[in-house]
Order: sequence, then C-alpha cells, then structure tokens
Amino acid sequence: MAEFETEEQQVEALKNWWKENGTAVMIGVVLGIGALGGWRGWDWYQEKQAVNASDIFVSVQRTMIAGDAASFRDEAEILRTEYASTPYAALTTLHEAKAQAEEGDLEASAKSLRWVIEHSGQPSIRDIARIRLARVLLADQKLDDAQAAINQEFSEGFSSLVHEIRGDILVARGEIEQAKQAYDLALDSVHASGVEFLQMKRDDLGG
Repeated sequence: MAEFETEEQQVEALKNWWKENGTAVMIGVVLGIGALGGWRGWDWYQEKQAVNASDIFVSVQRTMIAGDAASFRDEAEILRTEYASTPYAALTTLHEAKAQAEEGDLEASAKSLRWVIEHSGQPSIRDIARIRLARVLLADQKLDDAQAAINQEFSEGFSSLVHEIRGDILVARGEIEQAKQAYDLALDSVHASGVEFLQMKRDDLGG
C-alpha cells in the first residue's frame, strides 16, 4: 500500500481494501486448507487401506496353509473388490490362479490372471501374470491367445522365459525349426534355474 499521513488513514485504507478483497482472500484460505486437509486425508486413507489389506493377506496365507479353499476364495474376493489398488490383491489373485490351474480349471485361472494384468500397478507382477497366462492358454490349446499373451513387451529379466514359452507354442503348432531358434534364444539369455529342463526340451528337437 502507499504511505499514509496518519495511523487512522492507514486503518481506514485497510478497511476499504478488506471490504473489496476480503471475500476472495477467505475463499483462497479455505480452499488452501481444504486442499491440504484433503491431501492428508487421502494419505491417511491409502495407509489405512494398505494396513487392512495386509491383515487380510496374512489371513489369506494362513488359509492357504490350512487348505481352507472356501475361506481363501472369500478373502481373495474381498481384496479384489475393496483393496484392488494394493499389491496384496494382485499377489493373492496370482496364488488363486495357480490353484485353479492345478485343479484343472484353466478358464478360471486365465480369468484371474487377466484381472492381475488389468489391475496391478507393478510391472513385474504384470509380467509374471502374462507369462502364466500364456502357459495356461497353451495348456488349454488356445494357441493364438497364448501367442497374443506372450507377444507383449516384457522386462529384460523375463526374456529367457518369454523365448521358452514361444518355443513351447511353436512346438504345439508343429513349427519345429522356429521352436529350436526360440529355445536357443532362451538358453542364450537364461538367468535362473531350470536350465536343465529347458536344455532337455531343446535337445528333444534335435540339431
């Protein structure tokens, strides 16, 4: 503000300025406090969701060990419907997909894996789900769908598995020469255990 001769003039000028601008200032303050409170409230909500989901995930692991399939399914559904944004929902659904595949319910397993791919926020979890989906679809003789599942961009650490599954699909199609090439690529980029089984599959196709 400009300089004023007396304190009274300053007070009067402040009154006039507040009359003209006070409402806008108060709105700005309220909005600022509301935004800060909303942000903190969202953080609190996210933390609460993660804690609740973690507790359910611990219970899920207990029901898995106990072989309580009914409780496992119920808790998995709770995680998917109420805590879908947490990693626990995706991890539990991966476990469920594995159990479904082992029980021979390949369609249900594929559905569970697709849920993980659509909802997980972690690239590595999505990669694992896509690889497992390709294997399930291959086991179900859905070769085109298996090929589509594996023809995605994967993290570098999954390259050996991706080439191996491509080889498996090519073998199922009867395209042996291409399968050999895929297995060779898998062997060249392998970073984990299981080399013996992969090598055996390659050797079965000949030179």
